[in-house]
Amino acid sequence: MLVSCLASASAGATSLAGNAPASAVANARWVPRTIHFMYSAVGASSETTFYSCDRLQGLVTEILSRLGARDTTVKPFGCFTNGGPEKFPGVDATFSALVPANGGDQSESPKVAARWQKVTLNAEGSCALLEQVRRRILPLFATRNPGSGCSPTFSVEVLQPVGGS
Repeated sequence: MLVSCLASASAGATSLAGNAPASAVANARWVPRTIHFMYSAVGASSETTFYSCDRLQGLVTEILSRLGARDTTVKPFGCFTNGGPEKFPGVDATFSALVPANGGDQSESPKVAARWQKVTLNAEGSCALLEQVRRRILPLFATRNPGSGCSPTFSVEVLQPVGGS
C-alpha cells in the first residue's frame, strides 16, 4: 500500500541506537519540522515511477502519519499537468515529530510519554521514492534499527507517543 526501501537514516538524523526495549517508556517532546520535498523519478534501479502531485501528496501524508507526525500539513508544488504524472512533483510539509527530551533541554514544550514502536512501510513499487524518503524525510524523526535494502516492506523503530498523547 505505501512505500519501502528506506535504508539507514542519513547524517543529521535523530537516529538513536540505544538498547532500550521497544516497550520502555521515555520522555519526549514535540518539535516542529518543515520539509521542501521534490521527487525525482530517476533512481538507482532500472524502473521509473512517475506520480501526479495529488498522489505524491497522499503518499507523503501517509508516510508522515505512519512515522507518528502530528499537526501535519502537506501541500503540492511543481504541478504542470492536469492531474497526470509529473516529472518533478513536490510537496511542502509542516508537522511535529517526537524527539527524546534531554535532561538539559531548555525547550518549553511539555514532556510526553513515548516509546519505540516498530513501523513497517509497504512498497508501492518505487525504490526511487523510497530512497528519497530515506534520505530526506526519515532524518526528521527519532529513529533506530532501520532495515536496509529495497524490498516490498521496510521496518524502522520510531519514537511515538504512548496512548496517542
